[in-house]
Amino acid sequence: MSERETLLGVLKAWLDDLHQRPPQEWSAVDLSRRPAWGQVRAVVAGLAPYSRRPDLYGKDGSALDDRVLITLSGLGQVAEAAATGTPVSLEDLAADFTAFCRAAAPEAQSWILLDIDLPSGTDLTLGEYRLQAASATSLAELMPLRSMRRFIRSPDLDPDTLGGSTFLQQRLPGQALARGRSWLPDLDQRPERRHLDPLLVLQLWNVEESVHPEAYFHVEPGRHSEIRSGSPHIEPSFDHAGEEVGEMHRAFGYRVPPSELPTFAAFLQEVQDMISSVRSRTTKNGRPATTARALASAANRLVRAAQRTMGGTYVDESEADDVLLDYVIAMEAVMAADGRGDSRRRTAQRSAAMWTQDEDRLAVYQTVKNAYTRRSQYAHGEDQQPISDDELFIVRRTAFGVFLRWLVLTSDLNEAVLQRLDESLVSHRERCRITQTLDTFFTATPAAPEV
Repeated sequence: MSERETLLGVLKAWLDDLHQRPPQEWSAVDLSRRPAWGQVRAVVAGLAPYSRRPDLYGKDGSALDDRVLITLSGLGQVAEAAATGTPVSLEDLAADFTAFCRAAAPEAQSWILLDIDLPSGTDLTLGEYRLQAASATSLAELMPLRSMRRFIRSPDLDPDTLGGSTFLQQRLPGQALARGRSWLPDLDQRPERRHLDPLLVLQLWNVEESVHPEAYFHVEPGRHSEIRSGSPHIEPSFDHAGEEVGEMHRAFGYRVPPSELPTFAAFLQEVQDMISSVRSRTTKNGRPATTARALASAANRLVRAAQRTMGGTYVDESEADDVLLDYVIAMEAVMAADGRGDSRRRTAQRSAAMWTQDEDRLAVYQTVKNAYTRRSQYAHGEDQQPISDDELFIVRRTAFGVFLRWLVLTSDLNEAVLQRLDESLVSHRERCRITQTLDTFFTATPAAPEV
């Protein structure tokens, strides 16, 4: 008799017992007290020894953990359905539970649901992250008892509503696996800070629309998944006749058409590589280099501002001045990192020097100066007219443009980037070199087409 057939037999005995004498509560404690469960445990111990599946055992490793086997796997819900008369295929249940026990212990992951729309099948690598448009099938494969889906409450990562949605996925090697559902939410008010680089890279591709993490999930593939913070934006789904047929996750304005996917992927990879390289720079004594510190500060501010911007242009009036402050600090972080002289003048001049056309240079110079004026008035509590969405959007585009151009140049010029920008103001040769470096990058790896 095969292991699956043996497991089928003991599961049938356990389910028959529950059907004949239903418990008052369908908890792991009550279900595990049935004598027939001891036989199930014995078979599982043979299928999943502690040496291979320590996550199925208690913390001391002496015995199997009934909460994991019954509650976390969904087996308890299947048992309740079967015991109350719902037809359940014991063959399918035994096959699923055997596969669950035989599988290797999964590695914990963090999944971040984004409000962007990527072509079906998109699967890219961004440093230590994976960017994926996850199909309903791939989400269903995260569940431990896949063919028993109809008997188990919809998981937080629901394939029916989130299939096709875009996720950033990060491996969490060494993190302990769950032994039950976490009842304490993630109280971090800014969880995006833990994922600055991929969010910034995505935003740099298209500054016309904002990138927002909607929800953060803890995922153990084939074992367990749960939401830790945030909430997916779910809306009713309608058929061609206008009849409501279910629910679906809605992405907003940030979309990548299939025709632009190769360019999108190339841009993300190139910019991610540059960010990783600059972040890793150190001085002779092992401390972060000036450009590494500048990048860290600017990235934090740019992503912070993006999280408070909806659709690329709208910012709540009560937060508009704070968002402007974030943009000014981000530009100053990279343009005035040497700490010499008037930071306002240096930031405006150096920022303007990174555009190749004179009219663009003048516009950038004036935008930065005006932003500094508003920042100063806000910091000193002076009266000023509320900033318009259009004006703030111009500052937003300028700030992200300044950062991206600085990133391209510092990848070529290293720690001398600010000195060379200063020299480009008086040297035709240096100006040509700056222009050539930027033109080469934007020709090879263009960002999203402007609408």
